[in-house]
Amino acid sequence: MNETVPAAPVSAESMAKQGCEKLGLDAFDALVRRARTCRRFDESMRVPREFLLELAELAHLAPCGANAQRLRFHVVSGAEDCARVFDELAWAGALKDWPGPAEGERPTGYIAILAERAVPGKPAAPITDVDTGIAAQTMMLAARSATPEVAACMFKAFTPHAIDAMGLDNDKYELKLIMAFGVPAETQVIDAIDSNPDGSINYWRDEARVHHVPKRPLADVLL
Repeated sequence: MNETVPAAPVSAESMAKQGCEKLGLDAFDALVRRARTCRRFDESMRVPREFLLELAELAHLAPCGANAQRLRFHVVSGAEDCARVFDELAWAGALKDWPGPAEGERPTGYIAILAERAVPGKPAAPITDVDTGIAAQTMMLAARSATPEVAACMFKAFTPHAIDAMGLDNDKYELKLIMAFGVPAETQVIDAIDSNPDGSINYWRDEARVHHVPKRPLADVLL
């Protein structure tokens, strides 16, 4: 009598891949996987102001809570203006004890995401981190879909003078996030969660200066 051999269990990653192929999501899957944060750019190839304005337009069209549309965007593209913004950014959180990219590898454009401060006596829908995150991710994905690709780095940490460096009114606007853009000068890869030689889940770079981004497998985050 022949015994039925149970089928080998299918991993969550394999099932997700099957769904990706079945639904025609291959291109978007590839886009999300390469839309990693970049921290070193080719400063000789400047991002055109027109491109940054288009990214702001796409972020403005993205969904937001109650369709309140309270986010505001400020584009920085000139070399001198970019240098002023760069000086106000906190790079140390990206890689431990790293002061940031050297000259020649710095961003060549910025988009600040801001919110108008509430006016006394005038009710306004709140600005949530969800709205800010959706706008930022929309710009990051759009930038990576361009030809040639443009990469981004998101900053939640900056000095109190960052808004002044942009020539904006701190009494009227609250700076929520700064997006830095440029043509990438490094390779970023998604890696296993335990890939970092120091055993942490922090970003790390190898001898070839490849930027590794440890990610948990799908099975670890499914409940």
